[in-house]
Amino acid sequence: MDRINLQLYSVREDAGKDFRGTLEKVARTGFTGIEFAGFYGVDAKIMKKWLEELGLEAVSSHSNVFDNLDEEIEYLCTVGAKHIVLPSANFDNRDVVLKLAEDLNRIGEKCKRHGLNLGYHNHSFEFKKDEDGKWLLDVLFENTDPNLVSVQLDVCWAHVGGVDPVKYLKKYKDRALTVHMKEVKTVSPYEGTAIGLGIVDFAGIYNLLGDECDYIIEQEGIAMDTWEGLSMSVDYLRKI
Repeated sequence: MDRINLQLYSVREDAGKDFRGTLEKVARTGFTGIEFAGFYGVDAKIMKKWLEELGLEAVSSHSNVFDNLDEEIEYLCTVGAKHIVLPSANFDNRDVVLKLAEDLNRIGEKCKRHGLNLGYHNHSFEFKKDEDGKWLLDVLFENTDPNLVSVQLDVCWAHVGGVDPVKYLKKYKDRALTVHMKEVKTVSPYEGTAIGLGIVDFAGIYNLLGDECDYIIEQEGIAMDTWEGLSMSVDYLRKI
């Protein structure tokens, strides 16, 4: 695996203190790109310059697509990102999810006009079943246009939700434009670790989706040093 990206939420404490310095460390650790979790007040043109200087690609962003979509689109287009992802939403019941699907189709159409792919990122709570026994996450994807709304499966939270990530991704192989590569040491209670030290079949995910997918490491809930874990994770994925 050659292209490995980092969800910057993983290093949010460092980013909050020194964003430029954090990006430098991301590059030194071996990442080729990033997924934003906020822009930390950095102007888009300056951000683009920093990323170019460090050899990092702006791949994606976790963004609030409901309240400030125009600003997010403008920023991401300036830095050259490909994806804009809704990181979470209300999944209380089927009706709420159907309304979300309607909204995401509309938002996805606008994003596509600007060259951005809209995606949805799951946690474990979307793997709740409706009255027909269907995962609410499936209700969302079955009621959104595959050309307008992509799948960003967080493989950790899929595991915690009781789903095999590889099997789940087989259903949405052509829609899984990005994947959150997050390791699971134990499911209940959830404990994370560096990639390769847990139970997720990362080789199976890569063999299924290949090089066209954008793989994004996200790390949380680990006992070891953050950067040590990220370095181990990059080294592991490089060998797949």
